[in-house]
Amino acid sequence: MQTSVSEKIFANILLSSPSYADNSIKISKEAASFAALPLSIQNALKQNKRIVFIANNPSIGIDMLEHLLRPDDVLVLFNHFIYAEFFANHPLASTLPKLLFFRQIGDSKLHFGLPPRSNNVSVMKRMAEAAPLGILLSNQPYQFPLPSEDPSPDDDPIDDNRTIIISPIVQELLQDEAHHSVLSERHLVVADYPYFTDIHSSAPSSGFLLYRLVLAAREHVQLMQKAALPLQLLMIGFNDNDKTAHFWQGHNWEFERREMSSPPLEVEIIRQY
Repeated sequence: MQTSVSEKIFANILLSSPSYADNSIKISKEAASFAALPLSIQNALKQNKRIVFIANNPSIGIDMLEHLLRPDDVLVLFNHFIYAEFFANHPLASTLPKLLFFRQIGDSKLHFGLPPRSNNVSVMKRMAEAAPLGILLSNQPYQFPLPSEDPSPDDDPIDDNRTIIISPIVQELLQDEAHHSVLSERHLVVADYPYFTDIHSSAPSSGFLLYRLVLAAREHVQLMQKAALPLQLLMIGFNDNDKTAHFWQGHNWEFERREMSSPPLEVEIIRQY
């Protein structure tokens, strides 16, 4: 059974209404997590067996992905995701539903992985033509920012190969509720997250935010389908110790890695260093 646009709109109204905040109308964390996903991914989760997160970890090889991926997978890729051509063109990988997550940069108009930052926009059209595609942006819809609006352009200098303009077809994806949704970094699933109050824009990492969201969403799918077990979750290249860099200090890496060191039922983490 497919999720209708009207059902999605109703869920969003519930989540944003004052009565929801006052608990006079209640929706479970699991249902709220499922409703936060683009419709294309909601429907894909109902029809597939496993969700695969792929970290932007350079130690992951294409040969490893070819060995691990299955025809019943839904893929989750992050920001300026690795191996874009592989995911767009490979005989199996290209046919798998994909959720692309793009994180807002601080409180700016920009998102990592979208113009004017380094991006794979050129392959998104091909991805959408080959398989269900969902685009999830943190905090705000895409703002079509100019390079001059980048708060830290030296972090990612623009070269002649950079895609700066969003094509009309990708614009349509970003404005189509079937393919696009916005996720708050303060979503219910991370209500217990220990933010750093002295660091501006402190928030969960992209991987951890989506980890919590998908854990809850798959429980909702399990309930809807009356399944004995939740969907499997495979996480490739996510590490839980100090062998890898911590990256941005605004993420509470100690909290995240402690939790991910003991994954729940039907979750497998393949750590790559």
